[in-house]
Amino acid sequence: MNIVLLSGGYTERDVSLMSAKEVKSSLLRLGHKVIQVDISEKDICNYSLDNIDMVFNSLHGGIGENGIIQSICELKNIPYTGSPVLASAIAMNKVIAKKIFSSINLNIAESVVSNINDIKKSDPIKRPYVIKPIDAGSSLGVNIIYKNTNLDILPTSNKSIIVESYVEGQEIAVAVMNNKVLGMIEIQYDESFYNYDSKYKSNNTKYVIPENISSYQKNLLENFALAAHTTLGCKGVTRTDFIVPNDDTSSPTILEINTLPGLTKHSLVPKIAQNKGINFDSLISMIIEDALI
Repeated sequence: MNIVLLSGGYTERDVSLMSAKEVKSSLLRLGHKVIQVDISEKDICNYSLDNIDMVFNSLHGGIGENGIIQSICELKNIPYTGSPVLASAIAMNKVIAKKIFSSINLNIAESVVSNINDIKKSDPIKRPYVIKPIDAGSSLGVNIIYKNTNLDILPTSNKSIIVESYVEGQEIAVAVMNNKVLGMIEIQYDESFYNYDSKYKSNNTKYVIPENISSYQKNLLENFALAAHTTLGCKGVTRTDFIVPNDDTSSPTILEINTLPGLTKHSLVPKIAQNKGINFDSLISMIIEDALI
């Protein structure tokens, strides 16, 4: 097939380029013809998709993940990887996604919408809490505010952010593919949380099959991830991130769902697939097959 590979972009650019590098190598091994397009250099709205069989979306964040690229592909009537327009837009907005998760009885952390300037005047919820952008990924802009954290270190800003109660426990990611749970993985890291450095730079981060969780929690993780995926109307592969409390009778807390999970050498979905005996090329083939349905 003739495949346009979207990469780069304006937000989470480095992660996108890393994903695209691995995806391009795989597509070529699988015998496809690949045209890689950096959307920061090309006007994708006017880019000709004549004689193109599909778009493989390796963008992360911004217009690549919030429904805009998906809308363009829909208008051009070209198949594309990942979730459709509405699911992408909802999943990208953590505030809206959390409201939907709560409405279907998924366990979420207490949260409010605020901004840095207001937080510096008064804590919006009890410490410790987490602050994060409403519509970004790769742990960019995420900070944990502990009891003794000095808020003066944060840059002033009136931009809305989400403030979320800090939940202590194991961080576990669950992948869903073709409306079925593919598997899960536990992330063990040296830093205070699974931040950008832990994800893409550290050699000390470990990825293991979860063993220290109860069967009750494992079932909830699978059910929650599948419910999040299907309720939002997601397609292809998604990754839902959770914190599992140390108390094995407590429900996992859903953090967010990712409609375009990373496909780098450090990324979680390829590791989950590998644990299930699915190599990278097979995973890419599965993503392509789903996009054509």
